[in-house]
Amino acid sequence: MNYRGAFAFVSLTIFSLPLCAATIDFNGYNFEASVLQSSGKRYREFADNRQTLLKVRANEEYSIVVRNPLPVRVAVAVSIDGLNSIDGKRTSPRSAKKWIIAPHSSITVSGWQTSKQTLRKFLFTEQTASLAQWQENKEGKPYTRNLGVIGAAWFWNQNELEDALRPPQPFVEDSAPAESGSRNKSSAAPSARAERSAGTGMGRKQQNRVTEVAFDANAGMFSVKDVMKIYYEFAQNPAEPLPFVDDEEDQGRFTPDMRK
Repeated sequence: MNYRGAFAFVSLTIFSLPLCAATIDFNGYNFEASVLQSSGKRYREFADNRQTLLKVRANEEYSIVVRNPLPVRVAVAVSIDGLNSIDGKRTSPRSAKKWIIAPHSSITVSGWQTSKQTLRKFLFTEQTASLAQWQENKEGKPYTRNLGVIGAAWFWNQNELEDALRPPQPFVEDSAPAESGSRNKSSAAPSARAERSAGTGMGRKQQNRVTEVAFDANAGMFSVKDVMKIYYEFAQNPAEPLPFVDDEEDQGRFTPDMRK
């Protein structure tokens, strides 16, 4: 399946490498993401039914660090409360706008991208001050049912990966080793959590210049069940919150600024 990633973006300002992170094994590769406090410290993680769970405080800014373990560039979709970090839309992993990460590198997503030049910092808030609630009030869609979940889905070009893993050789082997089978672990649903709901709103404005690039992806986490999920408290919803949807929706260019 070929997918033309016409909505992949490169952040031109902020890069870092996390020391440790939440991980997910997909096709034999270890994909990682971390949620960092404004001080740069990583949030303490708890195991909740084999899921990563964070305990957070209201009115605290945070960032999401996403790592690329592959020897080729990848495109990664990052969602918060079910909304895409670039355009603020509720989309499937396939149709979501994505960030480009260089081989064996990482990118820090610090906020909602509101234009080609600026973002609004991620800010843990009460539900009433969350972007999901603002979008729900504006559009009349049930966005708040997915409060309290951060999602990341990675995509790459399989031909590029195979070329990187099999560079030209001066000689041939007498026999080729058998290829190992791939593994694909699905995530289990989180257990019930506290009744008070937490969401993510918009904090301070910050410069974050981006540029749009073309990207062809034919491998990756196309299914919602495959994507990484990081849950955070004080969040509880009647149904399991999901970082993406299976169907595709129309996309705008960037996240609408709820603070204007």
